[in-house]
Amino acid sequence: MSETASARVLVIEDDRALSEVLCDELRARGHMAVAAETVALGLEQLKESEFDVALVDLMLPDGSGIDILRQISEDDLPMEAIVLTGYAAVSTAIEAMKLGAYDYVTKPARMEELEMLVLKASEKSRLRRENESLRIRLQRQEPKTGLLTEDPAMKEVLATLDRVAGSDLPVLIQGDSGTGKELIARALHSKSPRANGPFVAVNCAAVPENLLESELFGHEKGAFTGALSRKPGLFEVADHGVLFLDEIGEVSAQVQVKLLRAIETKEFFRVGATRAARTDVRIVSATNKNLKNEMQSGGFREDLYYRLNGVTLRLPPLRERKLDVPLLAMHFLQKAAPKRNISPRAMEVLRGYTWPGNVRELQMVIQRAAILSTSDAIEPDDLPLDVRDRNWKAAATIPTGMTLEEMERQYIETVLRENEGHRGKTARALGIDPKTLYNKLGPERPRSGGGGGGKEK
Repeated sequence: MSETASARVLVIEDDRALSEVLCDELRARGHMAVAAETVALGLEQLKESEFDVALVDLMLPDGSGIDILRQISEDDLPMEAIVLTGYAAVSTAIEAMKLGAYDYVTKPARMEELEMLVLKASEKSRLRRENESLRIRLQRQEPKTGLLTEDPAMKEVLATLDRVAGSDLPVLIQGDSGTGKELIARALHSKSPRANGPFVAVNCAAVPENLLESELFGHEKGAFTGALSRKPGLFEVADHGVLFLDEIGEVSAQVQVKLLRAIETKEFFRVGATRAARTDVRIVSATNKNLKNEMQSGGFREDLYYRLNGVTLRLPPLRERKLDVPLLAMHFLQKAAPKRNISPRAMEVLRGYTWPGNVRELQMVIQRAAILSTSDAIEPDDLPLDVRDRNWKAAATIPTGMTLEEMERQYIETVLRENEGHRGKTARALGIDPKTLYNKLGPERPRSGGGGGGKEK
């Protein structure tokens, strides 16, 4: 969340003068602020409205601010609490932190420091809401098909899949490597009348050309050196089920001929056999090649193409499915580290990346980040350098025609964003005194009363 983001703040403070000052200052900085003077009024506000942050005094007329913290914890409200008190006791601070307080501040407090805490706490609460929303969407989608998407093109693919699943038409799945072609094939199998039969997959590119025929059709004992016994092929293993031929575009011309015969007649010969064997399989194939171009160049048989292409499902690459990046990222993170989240800045990086490796690459990036992250949320620094560099390269470019002062200002604001608005960290990163940074940036926002140095509360 940026410095200018608005937070919804509940101020629970029995000192009316202080409460009014806090609310006025927060509103002047663009936030929404509501006051409550007692535990009872504070709890009533929590029931009626949603807040990002609560500023809670420990000593209240009808109880303790600890009661507020305990209620927030018991109701699992997606908000953060900052304890604000003039009674700086270590024991109460520890109790407050155990109940999930974001931080503990003693009065008087500088308004700039307090607002920075409010901004950071608000970002954390909104992150919790966003991740909870993603989790709910995951729970609603995953049991249906095992496929997660909010992309219109992918939804159309799934709608077509639903329409053809009940037939025995061969299906050709086209898409870049890593887009989930086998997942689509498995979904097709699970929705078909053959769901109780086997699903057998073979990567045609991974099997040496001289062994692929034996792998698909089997062989008889003694058919070649090393054939010590009869072995059924995958066409037999997949009988009454689905045979998934991945990377079908890599099959040699010799095997293409035999594939065509097996698909047309439902008969084939094991290597070394003199009698045909029969099988009943549905063929689903996949490729990352343009088979029409392969046909024109003589690399793929036209008659086999039309036998495989009963229905074509084209999977868009992940770079064209920006809506799916947060959903898939949270899905993979839940599997790798269920208690972790992804920060808004890290999610922005993920959205901006082009994903040449598609969904498979996103999965590996999230698994890596889950291992390397040392905090509750994955941050941009936890992501691989190439993911960050490609995303921010354009943003880091300074346009021509700017004055030196404007360039300096833009650079300072970039570093400020990278440090999540924390001016102390920004000053250290720039190697300048904090007062110099304040002078260069000027006042943050119009505010009611007080000077540039803030008020002591």
